[in-house]
Amino acid sequence: MSITIEPESASRWFQRAPRLAVLVGVAVLGLAVALSVFIGYLPRDLGPPDDVPRAIAIPALYATMGLLAIIGAVQRRPAIVVAAGVLCLVGTILSIATIEFVVPGVLLIGIGSRIRARPALRWPQAVIAAAAVLLVVSAAVALLAMTEDRCWQAAGLPADPTYTVIPCSSQAVLVGSGQTFASGSEGGVLTPGGGLVEAVLLLGALTLSAVTGGTRTSPDAGQPRHDRAISPAPPT
Repeated sequence: MSITIEPESASRWFQRAPRLAVLVGVAVLGLAVALSVFIGYLPRDLGPPDDVPRAIAIPALYATMGLLAIIGAVQRRPAIVVAAGVLCLVGTILSIATIEFVVPGVLLIGIGSRIRARPALRWPQAVIAAAAVLLVVSAAVALLAMTEDRCWQAAGLPADPTYTVIPCSSQAVLVGSGQTFASGSEGGVLTPGGGLVEAVLLLGALTLSAVTGGTRTSPDAGQPRHDRAISPAPPT
């Protein structure tokens, strides 16, 4: 029988790794909120509001990554923490505004590799982590692929316009015709269908990660142990 004694510094690092992963996950949530505020304050061209606000739909992807990191850290599941880090790195390709997720992504991958997994986890963690990554990536693809072109016209006062969505195949309305003072078209508009699919897939990733952190129950659980030495009672 061999006994390995780890250095005290290494032991402390392994103990602190889950806490650090939680802190990084919270930081990712904060970055997602900051991204939502940034998108919300971007100047908009003339046109009707989106059916699915980008300031909510896009940051929701990154908020899910932060929640996955927290779930993996709290349940001591390194594969989930690493998966959250990989998603942060993949998410940087969406826009220059998401480049800040590189740092937490690298940190989560490094910290996740230092977390000691709980023994006897019931489900194969690599498979669960890969499924969570696939669900989040599929949510992003569905949101950005299920878009549509939209044509509109604006009537009333320029300071308080009333927008009407019109078929893009119809004849363009001339500016100054009646009460209509502007018309236009835009592509890549997020749709309720894409937002719904995104929400379902993100919720699925979080639920899958949260409910598969249980450990296997030993067949001997609850049974008396007979392999322990029992000291005889002292004579009275």
